[in-house]
Amino acid sequence: MPLPKKHVCPEHENAERYLLTYADMITLLLALFIVLYAMSIQDPIKFQIVASSLQKAFNTAARSNISSSMISIGTVTNAFAGMTSLGETIGEELTSYAAKEELGDQISITASKDAVVITLAGGMVFSSGSSELRPEGRQTLEFIALRLHDLTDGNSVRIEGHTDDVSPNTERFPTNWFLSSARAATAANLLAQVGLERNRLQAVGLAETRPIAPNLTPEGRAKNRRVEIWILPPSGQGPAAAATPRPAATR
Repeated sequence: MPLPKKHVCPEHENAERYLLTYADMITLLLALFIVLYAMSIQDPIKFQIVASSLQKAFNTAARSNISSSMISIGTVTNAFAGMTSLGETIGEELTSYAAKEELGDQISITASKDAVVITLAGGMVFSSGSSELRPEGRQTLEFIALRLHDLTDGNSVRIEGHTDDVSPNTERFPTNWFLSSARAATAANLLAQVGLERNRLQAVGLAETRPIAPNLTPEGRAKNRRVEIWILPPSGQGPAAAATPRPAATR
């Protein structure tokens, strides 16, 4: 008598398996759109910070690819992501001034939602190892002071002195702290003499602590010797001066 055949149940296919693949695809798309959105929001000042870090890490010049928000006009670079009308106005005036005075790349300006930053090459503003203003430096600071005096919102202005990593080692300036502080104070005092209210001004010496280029070559050290003029939002409308992001003063 033949044995009865075993009844084999057919395998049931998991009809919801496709949901795992679908969920993975949706997650990847979400991540992609977040990255694209983040890349579309560009803060030139914060980009400078990242670029400076890359320069130090790789000992090379980090190149900007944010042409959509950074426009080179003549010899002055204008990057206006915030405080737009103020940045555009001052940027256009400095562009014309730099071209007229044949200052080359001695002046640059960047802007974000937190500040407008005017950077002056140290060699143009001060004599080597000194806090004495050169004629072209005095003239440029006077021009800037007149423009800042016209600001109707009472913006605070911070003047920063920056140096390279070579110590002056003189009786008057034994370290770069003394030199950078004296230069910042000299520039701030001139702005006040031209008519800028003293209670709007701050003078800060940062020595060699905020390099924007490696101090390994004469060109890199020249970039680090600079004066920066930070135009901050009116009091109560922006972050405190000490918390403002950094891009850069002089030596």
